[in-house]
Amino acid sequence: MIPAIPPISPLPAAPASGGAAAAGSGGSFSSSIANAIDQVQQSQTTASTAEAQAASGQGSVTDAMIDASQASLETQVTVALVDKGVSAFTDIMNMQF
Repeated sequence: MIPAIPPISPLPAAPASGGAAAAGSGGSFSSSIANAIDQVQQSQTTASTAEAQAASGQGSVTDAMIDASQASLETQVTVALVDKGVSAFTDIMNMQF
């Protein structure tokens, strides 16, 4: 049986007031990023464990392939998001005022 893919948790809502309150919400953004990276790491660890079990004959090759595909997809999405973030940062830094 194929396990269900857990849903992506939504980001917390932005505060109603701007200014200093918005600057104080930076911790929730950084914790969201840290949680996403932890989830990718956990997925990669699960895939590695499943592959080792399948290689030793204790696990299912099908489960190992599913876990490896899921870890690969999550890694690709993470790399794409990091690339977009770096690109946006570079664009902002190259703006002339």
